[in-house]
Amino acid sequence: MKIALDPAMMQGRPVVDAVRATADAGYRHLEMGNRDDFIPAFKPMHASPAELRGFRDAAATAGVEIASVAVIQAWSSPDEDARKQAVAWWKDGIAAAVELGCRRINTELSGHPEQPDACRAAFLRSFEELLPVLEREDVELVVEPHPWDFIETTAAAVDLVKEVGSPRLRYLHCVPHTYYLGGGITEQVEYARGWFDHIHLADAFRPERTIINPPGITCRVHQHFDLGRGEIDWAEVRQALESVGFDGILTVQIFGWDDQAEQSFKSNLSAVERLFGLTG
Repeated sequence: MKIALDPAMMQGRPVVDAVRATADAGYRHLEMGNRDDFIPAFKPMHASPAELRGFRDAAATAGVEIASVAVIQAWSSPDEDARKQAVAWWKDGIAAAVELGCRRINTELSGHPEQPDACRAAFLRSFEELLPVLEREDVELVVEPHPWDFIETTAAAVDLVKEVGSPRLRYLHCVPHTYYLGGGITEQVEYARGWFDHIHLADAFRPERTIINPPGITCRVHQHFDLGRGEIDWAEVRQALESVGFDGILTVQIFGWDDQAEQSFKSNLSAVERLFGLTG
């Protein structure tokens, strides 16, 4: 297994600082999430080829492998103009990942829960258009169901991956989404057996812990806390992964404590190493 870091809490600092912080915290693998000044979500590419190569070279110098790159666009939009634009930006994102020397992209379905059928149809059209590019560039996508998307559960996401039936598309299991993924952790991981080799690690509270105003508003409350700060049963996570022979990427993905980023990176690496008996 590889332990990777998504240095999302470095958003307010120069992008190359993400490489330094990853290496300084003891990680040897990095998952590059979206940044408005690098590879934005739902926007056109920001980084130039030269900037991408500079980031790649900085990672190589630091001894850090770029294990995954996030590309998130509105490719499941029922609005055909928006969908076509998203596919064009997706192609730029694939090119950026290749420029970074990375052949794995993590993503979301990026639809809407109130339009599941239209979003599913749009997603399938978009993936069909992108598949020749993925095959030519030898790039694999791993997609996670996300709270407030047209697919929110493990079972439905895995079923969609199976329906597509391409080796270029696999499932990503996001542990802090546990309380929206349907059933318990063991059931989720067992359902996804053989269809995933990438996980996001963070803690979360049960949604009912949060008071929402005004009452009755439709939303999805979830967090990405430091491991041990929430209510995820980490012993069950470990046992579930062991039961399916998981041997992939474990990405630490914490949000919300930018002023404590470096401390969080280090403490969560230690927590993952203890939990799984690994080294970064």
